[in-house]
Amino acid sequence: MSGLKKFLNRRAENLAKEKNRKSGINTEDINEKDIEEADLTDDEFWEISNQFMSERKKSNKSEIEILQNILIKYSPLKIQQFASRFEELNK
Repeated sequence: MSGLKKFLNRRAENLAKEKNRKSGINTEDINEKDIEEADLTDDEFWEISNQFMSERKKSNKSEIEILQNILIKYSPLKIQQFASRFEELNK
C-alpha cells in the first residue's frame, strides 16, 4: 500500500500545482471558507473506498489505474485528504 500512498500524494501535489499554475491562484489567497467547502466528506471518502474495493475485486486493472479512474472527478485537495485518511485507516 505504500506505493499507492506515494502515487496518491504525487498525484494530488501535481494536480494542485497544475491547477494553481493555470488559474494563477496563489495558495495564500485561499480563504478558510473555500477550504471548508472543498473538504472531503465522510460520504465521499467511503464512496471512493467502496468503489475502489469493488473495482479491484472485479477488474484486472492495476490499483493505480483503478484509482486514477475514480479520483479524476475530485479536486487535488480532496485527493490529498483521501490519501491521508486512507493511510491512517490502513496503518
